[in-house]
Amino acid sequence: MQHKKPLYGKSFDVFLAVPLVIYLLLIAGLTLAVFLAITPKSILQAFEDRAIWDSISLSLITTTISTFFSVCVAIPAGYILSRHRFPGHSIADTLVDLPIVLPPLVMGLCVLLFFNTSVGLWLDRGIVEEGLFIYQPLGIVLVQFIVGCAFAVRVIKSGFDSMDPNFEDMAMTLGANRWQTFYKVTLPNAAPSIMAGAVISWARIFGLFGPILLVAGTMRGRTEIMPTTIFLEVSIGRIEVALVIGALMILMSMAMLIVLKRLGGKGYLL
Repeated sequence: MQHKKPLYGKSFDVFLAVPLVIYLLLIAGLTLAVFLAITPKSILQAFEDRAIWDSISLSLITTTISTFFSVCVAIPAGYILSRHRFPGHSIADTLVDLPIVLPPLVMGLCVLLFFNTSVGLWLDRGIVEEGLFIYQPLGIVLVQFIVGCAFAVRVIKSGFDSMDPNFEDMAMTLGANRWQTFYKVTLPNAAPSIMAGAVISWARIFGLFGPILLVAGTMRGRTEIMPTTIFLEVSIGRIEVALVIGALMILMSMAMLIVLKRLGGKGYLL
């Protein structure tokens, strides 16, 4: 005889729900505290400052560019790691995950030290005298790409892992070549994971702070982005403006989470 309902009672569910409720109240309370501390005056003060608009636009531009390149690299990289086993596969798979587990400040330090080598100096200052990466907007894009691509590869690879390779074999049996199979069969089936990878990559690098501060600094009108704006505003005592930027980042992050879940990406959250 099959039971339609669990054998345990409601008290068991309530007991297990208590930690969840406490954590939800904590997150909701912390988030709500930011919005309650904002006044109309602080909003006007923030958005009357041209530097704030510059930091918002630079954040959105660099994050979008970095996400685009992350996805462009993650699609072929995720496919190769998913479909093939080659010498050094485990090493490659581990290196891809390294930016995920490595403290962001350490990653920024690695980038900074690389550009102090002979090769790094040539890449940074051999083409443009004032530099391409160090204390430049391209440095922001580079750091964001390094971190975001790791998340995109992991999510997109999981999409390829969950896909039955027999679909690709069947398409090639019917006369499609490898490129046609990849374009017409593989990519459409992996579309949800690709979109999820893009959204998670965007959301992860949007709030990146430590490594960007090391590599690009935070020069107003040049390399200042929203996370570093919060740092600057707090350091000069304009807490109200920092709260406005923080609230805006919260709203943007929530919007990206909603987009991700609408795309069916709940299982891809890391």
